[in-house]
Amino acid sequence: MRAASRQEGLSGSEGIYESFSDMVLCTVIVLITLVVVLALNMVEQLNVYIEPNHFSGGATRPWLYLQAQNADYSKTTADRLAVDRAVFGGSDFVLVNLFSPSSAQSASTVIDGQTVSAKEGESSHGQSDLTVYHFLQLAAGIEPGSFPVDGNQTALMLPKFAHKNIALEPDVANGYCAAPENQLALKAMAMAWPVYGNALFPRRAQSDYLNARTRIYLEVLESPDNVHRIMIGHSVFTLPQDVENGRLDWLAGFSSGLTEVVYLGQAWNDPAAKTNKRIAFFEQHGFAQAAADYRAFSFPGTLTADQQVLLEKAKTARPDIPAERLTEYVRTAEAQKAISAAIVNGGSARAFLPPLLVHRDAWAAYTDQCSKDEIGSTPPAWLMSEFLEPLGFDQAVIRGLRNDDA
Repeated sequence: MRAASRQEGLSGSEGIYESFSDMVLCTVIVLITLVVVLALNMVEQLNVYIEPNHFSGGATRPWLYLQAQNADYSKTTADRLAVDRAVFGGSDFVLVNLFSPSSAQSASTVIDGQTVSAKEGESSHGQSDLTVYHFLQLAAGIEPGSFPVDGNQTALMLPKFAHKNIALEPDVANGYCAAPENQLALKAMAMAWPVYGNALFPRRAQSDYLNARTRIYLEVLESPDNVHRIMIGHSVFTLPQDVENGRLDWLAGFSSGLTEVVYLGQAWNDPAAKTNKRIAFFEQHGFAQAAADYRAFSFPGTLTADQQVLLEKAKTARPDIPAERLTEYVRTAEAQKAISAAIVNGGSARAFLPPLLVHRDAWAAYTDQCSKDEIGSTPPAWLMSEFLEPLGFDQAVIRGLRNDDA
């Protein structure tokens, strides 16, 4: 009887254990099924929200490391600056220097005509020196991004001003140096991006940045010689050389989860027909004046009266330089003089701005259409290895955590 009772007891316990095990097993199966369903659903959502051909990196707010100075070429004496003295004389001449973060923060000096680090172990590599006119050509390909504060837009991308005297003639004993001015740099930025005419707020709540993004628009150029070239705004760079020589190091300051490099596809150019991809788009989509201005910019005709005056001055200063080179020089010199004067003294230089800054609506339509056209396409492999990866923009952009569709 005891045995029978013990057997019945064991049988009852086993029934309890089996029921509990079955329940756990069923629960686990249900949970696994739910996880799989959720994972499949999440993958489907990520496929929807991943932005093709947009690349990002880093986790901080984007910064542009720069400085600007008003150089007076009448104070120079170097023979190699004879044309600059003749053309610009005592006129305003705004220079903009872009730096990598490390270069901006390092102390430098000039030895034997070369800018070198003033401290052992530091590097001055990564400085790009531009006239303000060429800075504006480059800036046309960058949208700094903004968000509202107290009813006004404030810039997402912040300036970080460097303070280095720029030696215009380091090969001359006690040669002329130009001193940087923060307000000049800010005014140059405002000419490229009007939002910098408003107040800047360096620190804000993270939620303010939800829909703000800095975008760098990039196109690959057709290259029959198999040289890798990209275009940002109106500026052309050769890869990998311009990454290796530091010409593009200033982009390191942009490496941020709030920055996107947007691939716009391959651009083409037809000098015989005086057209290119941008001009064709402007003409086809009702931006007639933008097309005309971009054609005049890309395929300039005869010199203006003011440019002809500058050319004669340049020829007198350096009759040994070929006329074709001096002609190209004075084309940009006229715009450089006018834009510098407007920045230093106030006033408008709209007639001399690069066309993408004048016709912002046409350019915005172009970038939007090109971004859509490139969905599903693959950028060339060399763009990733020679540009995006070295500068820290190799992360895919995911829209799933945001509420907007921008």
